[in-house]
Amino acid sequence: MAQDLMNPCGIFANEDAPLAVRGKMIGGDDKVVIGLFSNQKANADLFMDNLENLLGARFDNVEFLRGYKAASVPANFSDEFLDRCDFVAAGFGD
Repeated sequence: MAQDLMNPCGIFANEDAPLAVRGKMIGGDDKVVIGLFSNQKANADLFMDNLENLLGARFDNVEFLRGYKAASVPANFSDEFLDRCDFVAAGFGD
């Protein structure tokens, strides 16, 4: 006996969007700033520390900028973080 299944996501539409313009590249000639953003839960900062060590050892053109937030509140990015970061990695531990 066949059953009808209902999609719990409801009706949605996908819109085609152009790809973002590529900017600086890690390992290229330009200085790259990577933002490491943590919610300060257990092991999130440890993950960010390891990521910084691995990328810093592998690439000469990388600078890191740290960002933090309390786990229970929305992020409030500083102007410096938003203006300077070329890439951002977020670590949310639990």
